[in-house]
Parts: sequence; C-alpha cells; structure tokens
Amino acid sequence: MKIRDQQWLEERLVRIWQKTFPDLVPANQVVIRFGRAARVRLGSIRMSRDKKISKILINKLFQNLEVPVEVVDATIAHELTHYLHGFSSPLEQKFSTPHAGGIVTKELKKRGFARILEVQKKWLKNEWPKFLKQYGPKPRRRTYRRRRRGLITRKVLKILG
Repeated sequence: MKIRDQQWLEERLVRIWQKTFPDLVPANQVVIRFGRAARVRLGSIRMSRDKKISKILINKLFQNLEVPVEVVDATIAHELTHYLHGFSSPLEQKFSTPHAGGIVTKELKKRGFARILEVQKKWLKNEWPKFLKQYGPKPRRRTYRRRRRGLITRKVLKILG
C-alpha cells in the first residue's frame, strides 16, 4: 500500500504556511510529523519545555491515500492557527482558550479555507466512521478498578491500634 511520508507532510506544511499564513513569522522552530493513530484527535500542537520547538502532530491515519488532501490541509492549518494565536508557541496569546467563540474556524475562513473546511466536515461526517472500521485503531475499553471495601480502614486501624 502506498502511503504519504514525512517529506510529503513537511511539503504540505510549507505550502500552507507560504500560501495562507505569509504574515506569520515563526518565533521558534516548527516541526511536523505523523503521530499515533487516533479515532478522535486529528492533530495537535505542543511546545518543548525550553520553548525552542513547536511540534505539530498529525493523525497517523492521514498517511492513507484514501483520506482527502483537504482533510489533512485543514488539520495542518488548524494547528498553525493555534500557533498564530499564541498556543504552543512563544507568540503572545491572543485568547483565553484555544477554541474560544469559534476563533479557529473564523481565522481559517478569513484566510480562504471555507471550502476546504466544508470538504473536511462532510468527509469526516460521512466517511470517517467507515474509514475507522477498516483502518482505525480498535476502540479502547475503559476499565475501572473497584476499590476493595475496608482495605484502607483496616490498614489505618492496624497502624493506629
């Protein structure tokens, strides 16, 4: 199976940055790579402790050529918008929370991503569930440990008594 590789992902980042974020001057090094396969999280951005690197992680499932390029591009642009707004970047934080009042969508539409966002939304709604059944990681079962009743009490009583 042919997949998208690291070089392709880096080229997408450069293309999107140059075309739609030409006013965004990087305040630190920005890197991008495929992260782990996830059912819900499409991408994320984190900054290193020393604030020298901002790392964008894109869902590993996006390596598959069945995922439209628009979905990948919208995800990369979404993470760049967080960087622009000062989240996981050394830039001044412009808002109290990363998604306050739909700021990411508003910014992306202002920068010409309206059509791409529509393609992404439609594909995620109609195709993502089928795609996950075929290629996605298995849903994780949540396990809850039941605390044995009285165990702590017995230990405390033994120490005290």
